[in-house]
Amino acid sequence: MPFFCIHCKSEIDSRYKACPHCGEAITDFLRRYLETPLDGKYQLIARLGVGGMGEVYKVLHTHLNAIRVIKLMRSNIASDAGAHERFLREARLATKIQHPNVAALFDFSTLDDGAHYMVWEYIEGINLHELIAQRGPLSARYGAKLAVQALMGLDAIHRAGIVHRDISPENLMITRDDEGAERVKIIDLGIAKSAASDDNKTKTGIFVGKWKYCSPEHLGMLTSGERIDGRADLYSFGIVMYEMLTGVPPFMADTPHAYLMKHASERPKPLTEVNPGIVAAPQLEALIFRALEKDRSKRYATAREFAQEIERIAASLPDTPGAPLPVTVAAEVTHEATRVAAEAVTVVSIEENAPAAQAVQKTLDRVVAEESAQPAKKRAPWLLYAAAIVVAVLVAGGWMLTRERPAPPRPAAPMKASVTLPVAQGRVAVNAFPWANITSVRNLENGATVNVGANLVTPAPLDLAPGRYEITLANPNFPKPISRTVDVASGGDVTLYVTFSDPALASVPDFGVAE
Repeated sequence: MPFFCIHCKSEIDSRYKACPHCGEAITDFLRRYLETPLDGKYQLIARLGVGGMGEVYKVLHTHLNAIRVIKLMRSNIASDAGAHERFLREARLATKIQHPNVAALFDFSTLDDGAHYMVWEYIEGINLHELIAQRGPLSARYGAKLAVQALMGLDAIHRAGIVHRDISPENLMITRDDEGAERVKIIDLGIAKSAASDDNKTKTGIFVGKWKYCSPEHLGMLTSGERIDGRADLYSFGIVMYEMLTGVPPFMADTPHAYLMKHASERPKPLTEVNPGIVAAPQLEALIFRALEKDRSKRYATAREFAQEIERIAASLPDTPGAPLPVTVAAEVTHEATRVAAEAVTVVSIEENAPAAQAVQKTLDRVVAEESAQPAKKRAPWLLYAAAIVVAVLVAGGWMLTRERPAPPRPAAPMKASVTLPVAQGRVAVNAFPWANITSVRNLENGATVNVGANLVTPAPLDLAPGRYEITLANPNFPKPISRTVDVASGGDVTLYVTFSDPALASVPDFGVAE
């Protein structure tokens, strides 16, 4: 029987390792099942991707005449207890979720050679990354529409006790339902974990996901005893929304340690500052910035709450898409070795951070020992990656130790009290019900008016120098503005909440009693 390449459909010798016409790899799985339906019912149509765990195929269910997606774990990986556990976990967790905005799992089985496979819903459409690449920045109203659907799917995932851990534009598919309406579906629970899991990383101790979209918690910035929860996904989704509206994510870097520094300490810039070609949407921007808070207690408590806040303002958002930003976006470095720029490195001595350095050294020793047993050609990338993680941890430790010093201290002398340190700003989170414009911010100590920009709508964060301030808010539906006084401390956070109410405008419920 002739054998045809699954990609270019050319007739080739099945013994080839790759198609001589298009270069497509020919695996043992293809040799066995390309012409013979898998499990007697799944006919292979196309290979959608190849990853470290296995392969992904588009298939036809011959009995139901329905298109499906098969995710295959290679048999040599399935024999590894850790990988086997992760694959089974994905299958079991996915069966808990039945929601229109989450891809459905239909089947799970094991082949004769020990390889596992899962059968997923096939989604005809494009992912959000491709949509942004084609259209450029989305309008605030359209982006809000997609965001609400994605967040409701994420809420279903979280209510099942699962943290997705890899929310990114590539894992948000845009398809159409039976009536032609657009629908967002979350895919790929491959690295999802139960919220009750004690393990915050993979068994190798290395972060799995995309550095560009990871939360501070993903990077281990939790206190002892804390675990990653659904709020980590909300941070990642905040980055996705930022990219929806501007065309670029808020943080871009070339190395993992640079991403670590940005996610740990850098606040995102205003959307119009990053891309002046977009139409301002301050209400939506304020919601996104709340999702991007470094302190997870300041984010939304749930994905549903985030979605409801977006729905509340959706109708008032501008429907004009922005212009693409003519810049080169940093490449995704999730699987790359760290490239360290000399001027960006902060050196930390063993004496300054002995516990962290010793822990890192133990991890490196263990990784080196594990990799030594592998073939030489497989060993080098993992050692480079381990070295990248070591550098990232050491750099993070160095930054934590030296972030408030203008220069590293001399080895033999402690820091002198006369050194002038920069004064850190404080943040005021301004909220109002139902909403308000921030009309003025005045420093009561020197009488100066702080320029916070025009049409700043609550909820909104204000970064202010330490001092006492009077903040005035106004809502056109109420006759009088409201002023409140707040004290801002260096590096502190203050929440200001104002409720507008007017008895003359209050509606009286109809109790069904005639006058």
